[in-house]
Formats: sequence, C-alpha cells, structure tokens
Amino acid sequence: MPLFETQRTLRGHNFYPGAPVLRSLAPRDPRRKPEASPCIVYHSPWGHLVVTEINPENLNGYGWTCRSSDPGGAEWGDLGYMGAFERRRGRPWEFWERDLFSDDANAAAAVARILQRYTQPVRRDTRHDPEQEGAPATPTAPTTRPAATPIARVPRASRGVMSRR
Repeated sequence: MPLFETQRTLRGHNFYPGAPVLRSLAPRDPRRKPEASPCIVYHSPWGHLVVTEINPENLNGYGWTCRSSDPGGAEWGDLGYMGAFERRRGRPWEFWERDLFSDDANAAAAVARILQRYTQPVRRDTRHDPEQEGAPATPTAPTTRPAATPIARVPRASRGVMSRR
C-alpha cells in the first residue's frame, strides 16, 4: 500500500518510518510481547502511541495508547488505520508526530519512559524525618520574602483638565 502523507510539510518529517523498520513491524502470529517487540513512538498534546505492529497491506496498527489526561487508562489494542492519525490536524491536540529521538530498546521500555512523565516525585519533609532525629540540626538560612510591591498613589484632589496645564 502506498504511504501517502498529507501533513508532511507541517510535520517536517515523514510520519511513517523507513521500509526496514516497517518490515520489522509486520504482524506476527503469535504476537510478540512488549519486552521483545520493536516499536515506533508517536506523540501529540492528546497523548502517546507506542506502535508495535503495522500491517503492510492495509496500514492498520496495533499498540499502546495513553491519553495525557488519563495515564491510568492506558491500554494495548488495535489502533485502526494509521493514516487517520497522520491526517489529523484540525485541532492542535490532534496533530501526531513521530518521536525521532526515541531510542527505546523495545515497546516495554518506551511505555515505562512515557509513564515516568506522569508520576509525581515524592517529596519528603526533612524537618520531621525520623532518620534525622539523632543527627544534629543543620541551620537553615532564613527565608527571604520578596519586597512588598509598592501601591500606586491615587491623588486625593483632582488636578483639573489636561488642557489647562
């Protein structure tokens, strides 16, 4: 099937990877596990796609989808016609680009890297840390406050009309 691209100029690169990569993404029976399958990563403001299979006959894909608003609802499944993702441009959150700098070894590594974007770092309160109870307290610098913003002066009496000045 010919790889026709409508948004090539806007995207700045090909939506589909080269022929050797596309051949490596051909569907196999049984389907490979994510730890053993090569992948292509696509992203948009809407979310992420990790594509592990693209059927060369009809360009239907299979892979992992993760919406930016709901990373907990990410799932593996059929993606449908990949050309539909390539053509989406109407709204800014529907514009899909291939991640040209993804160097993930397999699909499982790509999924783990993407999910790290959504995990919040755990912040520990070191003031009340039980591990630090026996240690001497380290002095901390006083917190500085930004200078108060000056308030604009409002004249109490009218100065008259500008034409009289």
